[in-house]
Amino acid sequence: MKLAAKVPLNSLNWSFARLVFCQITFFCAFLECAVLTVRADEEPRLPPADFKLILDESFDAARLNSELWETKLKVLGREGDRYHNHSYLNYLVDEDVLLEAGTLRLRAARGKVHGDDPPGVYEYSAGMVSSHDRFSFTYGYIEMRAKFPGGKGAWPCFWLMPQSHQWPPEFDIAEYYAGRKLMHLGLCHGNFPDVQWASGGNLDVDFEGAWNTFGLLWLPNKAQWIQNGVVKHETEGQHVPNIPMYVILSNGVSSRFGPSGAPNAETVFPNFFEIDYLRVWISPVGSATANPRIGSALADQKTP
Repeated sequence: MKLAAKVPLNSLNWSFARLVFCQITFFCAFLECAVLTVRADEEPRLPPADFKLILDESFDAARLNSELWETKLKVLGREGDRYHNHSYLNYLVDEDVLLEAGTLRLRAARGKVHGDDPPGVYEYSAGMVSSHDRFSFTYGYIEMRAKFPGGKGAWPCFWLMPQSHQWPPEFDIAEYYAGRKLMHLGLCHGNFPDVQWASGGNLDVDFEGAWNTFGLLWLPNKAQWIQNGVVKHETEGQHVPNIPMYVILSNGVSSRFGPSGAPNAETVFPNFFEIDYLRVWISPVGSATANPRIGSALADQKTP
């Protein structure tokens, strides 16, 4: 897909575009190796007994909690608040963020969208929510219960980005390359433009046909990616972030440059990334910053 009105890339976006190419090269090498990262030793108790529940978002309100969630993208390297980069075909629209029967449904749809941030004509739209400037945390356990869409081009993701709006780091807790039926579990770290990935992945869960839980246990110098209570990937060392990070839940449509490949005739549209709940527990050495107007999503303000 090409934009009807091409937007010139500034130097930052050009560097970022080159970086995306390097990332995709890495992902392809990773996928060709078909590595399945699974721990065989004792699984952790989740959440740990001394962690405190701080955020409990069950999406059971009539409308999205705008004190907690924003629907614009604020990550470094974006080409606009509604469009990420050339790895994506979709423009972000509020109409694709739906609350239905206690479930957040992030839709991806086929159809022309005339966007203005950046200007252009897009062939697809998608929904995204982000807690930037509203809720962030350091060290704890975060978990969602979700069901992912399938088909070539589908690219939903559950991820964390730094509240400082730098990049890296980036936690990809559950990034689904539906075109390959592979769940990417990764941490981007280092200093831009010299970035590195500590990544794993798995194919042994029914991501599309069943509800599953996906979590990240984030500790000082250690992180574990967990699905249905089972550790699927981990990394240890000083590269594990120690700064506040916020939450992003996004559906997306991959371009031919993206890791899910471009959609084909068999890809179903609209498709939905469905989230039943999102919960965050803080560790004894962790911290959280939250907009006090979030209301009932804050665990200590839940009605008994």
